[in-house]
Amino acid sequence: MEKNKVIEKNIRIGKILKEYLLLSVGTLLVTVGLYIFAIPNQFVMGGVTGLSIVAAPFLPAWLTPATLVLVLNVLLLLVGFAFLGKDFGFKTVYTSILLSLVGMAIEFFGTVGLPEGQNRYPLTDNLVLELILAVVLPAIGSAIVFYYNGSGGGTDIIAMILKKYTRIESGKALLCVDSLIMLVSFSYGVEIGLLSALGLFAKSLIVDRVNLSMNRSKYCIIITTYPEEVGEYINKVIGRGATMWQGVGVYTHEKKYIVLAVMNVRQAAVVRDEIKTIDDHAFLLVDDTSDIVGNGFRALI
Repeated sequence: MEKNKVIEKNIRIGKILKEYLLLSVGTLLVTVGLYIFAIPNQFVMGGVTGLSIVAAPFLPAWLTPATLVLVLNVLLLLVGFAFLGKDFGFKTVYTSILLSLVGMAIEFFGTVGLPEGQNRYPLTDNLVLELILAVVLPAIGSAIVFYYNGSGGGTDIIAMILKKYTRIESGKALLCVDSLIMLVSFSYGVEIGLLSALGLFAKSLIVDRVNLSMNRSKYCIIITTYPEEVGEYINKVIGRGATMWQGVGVYTHEKKYIVLAVMNVRQAAVVRDEIKTIDDHAFLLVDDTSDIVGNGFRALI
């Protein structure tokens, strides 16, 4: 019994470490996209970062965009704790602080060693290339952070609240929240405004697409006359649970058993190839699903 508790504790610690490692990777992608590609080009695609871009010309020299983002994030974090719970709140505290600290570091290295008023960013003169990187990196990073029940802070928190209470997908919730902020980008010119609008729309699509990919699983329906053997194989070899019930063939009136199991793509491929060794007359249906909630998969927020 004591050994089992130690194993469970180690599994739990490993899961937490994996979550925070991937939260860190996602946050770094968001930060690089924002502070190296979006902010230097004045792309306003919503969020508190977009607000900081709009406010930048009116800020004192000591209040940089990264510092303003940190202040706004702290205020919105209080809202996140109230509506989304402690788990979301702690993860968002971590990602928000990491985002702001890495953003400050990027800002520092962008000007260090250069004459006053000069900056290493933007890296190129190609606005379209800069826009692509300003969209893709934060979108992939945000999707990873959302998947692990966190956020980059700021308006991401409002988007997650919308997702929880309205069941709107993450990307569409971000689009709803950030659209008004994006409109301000037209004050920097029609070209920047149109590019920002395109970037915001593309970001919402990419976030949803990456989320679907990360959530992607397979559900298998197996019709067999060897239900115990199939169930044991899925449980012991594949490491997944299954549900079984009895059915009757409409044409043959022969009793059959229907086994339902949900698993990842790799496991489904193994089941598809190996199930014939148990029952060479088994009937197998395998299909995609991306919204699995429950034990062994993601939990409801």
